[in-house]
Amino acid sequence: MKTKEITICGTQVTLAYCFATEISYKILAEDDITDFIKSSIKDIQNEHMPDVRKSIYAILAAMTAYCDANGIKEYPITDDDIIFNAAPTEIATAIGTIIGLRSEFYRLPKDEPEEETTDDTPKNA
Repeated sequence: MKTKEITICGTQVTLAYCFATEISYKILAEDDITDFIKSSIKDIQNEHMPDVRKSIYAILAAMTAYCDANGIKEYPITDDDIIFNAAPTEIATAIGTIIGLRSEFYRLPKDEPEEETTDDTPKNA
C-alpha cells in the first residue's frame, strides 16, 4: 500500500493505493481504475478536468482503502463533502496524488535484482 496525506474540504485525508483501491473503485464506478487513470492523464494533458463523478469515486476508493486497512471507522470526509464543498483544485490534486500512488504501487523496488540471462539460455523457452 502506498499512501499520501492531502487536504480536501479543509480536512487532512490520507489517500492510499492498493488492490482495495482498485476493487472499491470498480464497485463504485463499474469501471476499471486503469481506464479512468488513462483517460484522466489524457484529459490533464489537454487541460481538461477528468470526469468529475469518476474522480469522486477514485478519491473515495483511495480514502476508504486507507481507513479500512487501518481500522478507522469514521471517514474524514464524505461524498457530499466532496460534491458540495471541494474546490476543483482539490479534486485535481487528489487525482494527481492517486495517479502518483498507483505509479509507485506498481513500480518494482530499485534493489530488486534483474533476471540474468546467459548465452546458453534458449530464446524461446
